[in-house]
Amino acid sequence: MLQKRYRLPAKLFKHIYDKGKKYRSEVGMLIALPYAEEITPKFGFVVSKKVGNAPARHRMTRVLRAIVHESVDELELKDNGYIYEFIAFKFCDDYSALKEVFQSLLKQSLNDKEDNS
Repeated sequence: MLQKRYRLPAKLFKHIYDKGKKYRSEVGMLIALPYAEEITPKFGFVVSKKVGNAPARHRMTRVLRAIVHESVDELELKDNGYIYEFIAFKFCDDYSALKEVFQSLLKQSLNDKEDNS
């Protein structure tokens, strides 16, 4: 379960979508934005209705939360100064495949961050 301190407040979803840098894959899109006000990173998820019915969308959200929970420790993301939004386009409840896609997008955003610094 993703801890509450890593969850993105609803008021920031539109702001991230408008101003953030987008990284796209076949399954979804990760949007990253610098944000140094509170505890970061923060993650939000949007699962399109095109993905499937409500149980399928909720399943994908739960799997994404579990992936983020592990990725924060694995990639050492604590206090990195960014907030993230993941928008899912295609249903994928295969944990390992979704984790690989999500972490590759996350690594792309971290590499861009290092290049810009």
